[in-house]
Amino acid sequence: MRNTAKPGPATRNGKQTASSLRPYPATTALTVGRNLEVVPDEALLASLLTLADPEVDGDILALRLLTGHGSLEEAIGAVSVGNLPGGTALDDHAAIRFRAVVELAARLVRPSLERHPVFVSHDSLVTYGRLRAACSKVQTLRLLFLDGRRHLIGDEIHQTGTIGDIVIYVREIMGRALQVEAHGLVIVHSDPGDAPPNPAGARAPCADIQQAGKVLGIELVEYLLVGRRSYRTLIREPADDRVGRRSSRAAESSGNQQDRVREPTRCSSPRVP
Repeated sequence: MRNTAKPGPATRNGKQTASSLRPYPATTALTVGRNLEVVPDEALLASLLTLADPEVDGDILALRLLTGHGSLEEAIGAVSVGNLPGGTALDDHAAIRFRAVVELAARLVRPSLERHPVFVSHDSLVTYGRLRAACSKVQTLRLLFLDGRRHLIGDEIHQTGTIGDIVIYVREIMGRALQVEAHGLVIVHSDPGDAPPNPAGARAPCADIQQAGKVLGIELVEYLLVGRRSYRTLIREPADDRVGRRSSRAAESSGNQQDRVREPTRCSSPRVP
């Protein structure tokens, strides 16, 4: 059984702490009755690291993670897949705890997409897509199925693969959308790196899916390319414009609850650096 006592910051793991890093008291950051809103990111992350694995130097590791990844969100995602600085290793149980944190965050965002059209909750849609991809070490193609009001009704991983290894089969995607009786579709193609996947290989499938959706009555609402630090969309029309356009049409046809046939949006052709 491991000793769960946390040694002092100057001698943890038999090493002196780096004088250039400002250690936070991880063992006292989270206390009963304390307002966690005022706890700095460094202290909160250090506390989580210490709770997950009492043998690691949570204070210094938290600072290095935040310095290297730039945000608490990206730091937690890195820990969940074992991407730690300086060869630091967490056991599987510790990594699972951080994956649980990411999963919990995704489940807290999902109700916003279930209760509101994804056009209205576009920021939540992007956040949800990034959270769902945060714990993956490979590229993933995720399908989000929408009802007639463009609310989320289903979510599943359609395909995974190594970098550049995902092939998009339009027939399989649309066939699955028909099986779940979806009226709309969001595709999230994620990359485990900082940058989103190269859009070059997705433009043609995006156009093909839009064309097939026009025939089948399934609108490709959004096509997101997601990385750890940024994302891009292959849908030309901004989400805010689509919100206004659909709101105007809804006002003109108040009382009519059936979906109207709309022209599909087009894929953009952003230049690849």
